[in-house]
Amino acid sequence: MPNPSINLALALASAALLAAPARATTVDIHIECNKPTVALSPHLYGLFFEDINFGADGGLYAELIQNRSFEYFAVTGDGKEKTGRTYQPLTAWEKVERGGGHCDIAVEKSQPLNDKNPSYLSLKIDRAGTAVGVSNSGFDGIRLDEGARYDVSLYARSAGWSGDASLTVALELADGTVCATAAFTGVGGDWRKFTGVLTANKTTDDARLVVTTAGQGALALDMVSLFPQDTYLGHKNGLRKDLVEALKDLGPQFLRFPGGCITHGFGLDNAYRWKDSVGDVALRRPNWNRWGYHQTYGLGYFEYFLLCEDLGMLPLPVVPVGVSCGFNKPYQVVPMDQLQPWIDDALDLIEFANGPVTSKWGAVRAKMGHPQPFGMQFISLGNEEHDTPEVRERFPHFVKAIRAAHPEIKIVGTSGLGPKLPLYDMMTQQKVYSSDEHYYEKPEWFIANQHRFDSFDRNRPKIFVGEYASKGNTLFNAVAEAAYLTGVERNGDLIDMTCYAPLFARVGHTQWNPNLIYFDKRKVVKTPNYYVQQLFARNKGDVYLTNSVTQSGDAPPPISVAATLDRSAREVIVKVVNPTTEPVDARISLQGVKLQPQAKLMSLAGGRDAVNSVEHPDTIKTETSEITVAPEFQHQIPAMSVQFIRVKAL
Repeated sequence: MPNPSINLALALASAALLAAPARATTVDIHIECNKPTVALSPHLYGLFFEDINFGADGGLYAELIQNRSFEYFAVTGDGKEKTGRTYQPLTAWEKVERGGGHCDIAVEKSQPLNDKNPSYLSLKIDRAGTAVGVSNSGFDGIRLDEGARYDVSLYARSAGWSGDASLTVALELADGTVCATAAFTGVGGDWRKFTGVLTANKTTDDARLVVTTAGQGALALDMVSLFPQDTYLGHKNGLRKDLVEALKDLGPQFLRFPGGCITHGFGLDNAYRWKDSVGDVALRRPNWNRWGYHQTYGLGYFEYFLLCEDLGMLPLPVVPVGVSCGFNKPYQVVPMDQLQPWIDDALDLIEFANGPVTSKWGAVRAKMGHPQPFGMQFISLGNEEHDTPEVRERFPHFVKAIRAAHPEIKIVGTSGLGPKLPLYDMMTQQKVYSSDEHYYEKPEWFIANQHRFDSFDRNRPKIFVGEYASKGNTLFNAVAEAAYLTGVERNGDLIDMTCYAPLFARVGHTQWNPNLIYFDKRKVVKTPNYYVQQLFARNKGDVYLTNSVTQSGDAPPPISVAATLDRSAREVIVKVVNPTTEPVDARISLQGVKLQPQAKLMSLAGGRDAVNSVEHPDTIKTETSEITVAPEFQHQIPAMSVQFIRVKAL
């Protein structure tokens, strides 16, 4: 992190910049449309997904049952502090006793469904009633839509049974009103999977799933699941449709997954091992994460790759390099004589993504329904590692092995923690393709550092800005990030990828703020930061154009400018950012090309502290209009705004 003196200098510089309009509010923007400088990466703007803020289970992953396999357990220490919750094997479950029935429920492991999913629910029904069993409340209640269809499934077995041998599965309201029901018959002494479809007859946000029987004896349940059929593209074990559509609307070109800090884990025992997340969901090993809650891994590597394919994104998986998260104590490392299985995981991942169906892991991919390779081009080694001797000793072994087996794969390294890039020297020595840098700073830092990359050595690895945010979701935060992105595009020869972080947050369940997208059961809130990301990703262009910004007097120009050319559309894109509280009058000169007089203007503007919320999701959003342009024209740039002007070249 920057030291106090550097922070003070940045703050003073930013203060001078923000105060500039009081002294001069007229600027000259000169763009030479026939003088390109650097090509912009075809995958410059993308997404970073980490299971934080209940972004996967209870979020993007469309499963509606919480703790479906009874594998929750108490998370202690730092993990518990992240959520303020106490978990246990019956979290979200309650017993149901109706019509004089009685049962005892417990979670057992003596006769498991499999060794990856050892816990299951045991119901000992000693007195039959009209309906005895259990209910699940989902994630703070289950959303239902009238007329919608839901796939329900569970594993069950029984012993010492008498009476009615069928199971009733229902969706109910708190008062017992039934919204949908189905019956399963044939429960016996061995585990068997039962599947059905429930059609809701009501719309509600507070339903629960109820599994009951009128019989008596011992009943075991596991992997109780409820999915809306209306997932994105109708995929089974799929993703929540409106959340994926929000991602698609961003126009992303890559996806970094599955984390962040969850990749190398709170400790090595809960590092993200990708092999646990593929295959039949009943055979995936659940895990708890760095942010203090449990993961089913139903959203696993196969689903991440499939999402990339569906949205036309390059996959950028992150694998751990044998060290735990540096923020946690005790810091854990894999002994050098035990490192090979971790290296093999990275190599096998490439085979899973790209290998033929005749290979071991290519066959697993094919069995999951995708015989064609996913076309993975990049792999990211490590995440935000602290600069330690253990990291420096282990990292090169991964690089050497991947280069020997898969020279076609581009290796993305890690620059370490903060903008000082403590590991960039090692990344240079290892000659990685690019190096991942992270920073979460105040908006003034982003404004003051928009020239950060101008003097970087071009003989060193490319830069991947893999995690960044300006510590807030106000319009000012978004505008500051936009100012920074003008510097990213100006240095398009150096910066290969960028992605904001974190991506998702379930309202009321956050461990981190700010985030790009907030959601509850029904609503999706796109922040001002979201609209900045969308503007840049959907209006990137192919090459950066020579430009300059000047004004009279000694004050620095109060605005930031980038200009690019979209060759296929034959359009010049002028990008102007005003992070001040006063409008700026601009004289814009577009030289070296004939222009169509009607241009498209996209504008994001409003009050400095304006935010979007569940109650008011559209306070700040991009507005589109037309303006008249010429080789030289006047244009006023509103206070606290980001404006993109797309001009057709004749």
